[in-house]
Amino acid sequence: MVRRLVEIGAVGIVALFLFAALVGEHPEGTPLRDYVIERGEEETGASNLVTSIYLGYRAFDTLGETVVLLLAVSGVIFLVEKRPGETKDAERKR
Repeated sequence: MVRRLVEIGAVGIVALFLFAALVGEHPEGTPLRDYVIERGEEETGASNLVTSIYLGYRAFDTLGETVVLLLAVSGVIFLVEKRPGETKDAERKR
């Protein structure tokens, strides 16, 4: 019961923080936004603005995230994989 109250409280705090971050004055235009809108298609060759940001300007970041995900999946597969010659008793002792 206490655990559930702590979880609800934690979710509530996060929701309040996110709401507070979204409320307020946000500038409609920034120099970076204006730069990407003006030169995005020309510099990246993508006709879609979102694609130009994702693949053109953030390509190295996206590549890094892909490598991290690949390493994480490889690590999980390595740890879960059954080893040759391993018996059921050895699995239970892990």
